[in-house]
Amino acid sequence: MTDDSEEPEVSEAPLETKPRFSVVIILSILIGVLLTVGVAGAYIHLQKSHALEEEVLAAREDLKEKSVALEEMKTQIEALSRQMNALKEFSIARSGSANEKTKKNEVPTPAVEAAATVPSPDVQGADVVPAVPVPPKIKKTRPKPDGQSCELVGKSPEEQAATLQRCVGVMDAPNDKTKAR
Repeated sequence: MTDDSEEPEVSEAPLETKPRFSVVIILSILIGVLLTVGVAGAYIHLQKSHALEEEVLAAREDLKEKSVALEEMKTQIEALSRQMNALKEFSIARSGSANEKTKKNEVPTPAVEAAATVPSPDVQGADVVPAVPVPPKIKKTRPKPDGQSCELVGKSPEEQAATLQRCVGVMDAPNDKTKAR
């Protein structure tokens, strides 16, 4: 006979089962997912930054080309302005010499002929090319038109007002004739 005290008691309670996923496994899966998302984000960021760097380089190249073109245009403008100044000086000298010729009815002197040469600057950057002589033009007298002149240059304000009234009246007259027909 056996003692009941020596035998272990067998309880009929259900046995506890261990969970299939432990905390370590869950954390390792989360860390793996986070690392995968982080690597994908870094790759996309690198691609975008590389594309932006290429755009910046292309914009810098365009800017360099445009600045070179701007410098070329500035040199051309400077050359043209020098040429315009030379033409203005020539025109002033020519009109002055023409007034002197009509007053004196003399043959032009070598100094006047020397003033009739115009330096023509080179557009590509050279300062001055040898002067090109300009032959003096013979002034032809034109017959005055039947009507009066409508020029306002060199007149006093009163004369300008009278000229404007007369010229406006002349311009309005043909329109009235066409309306009357």
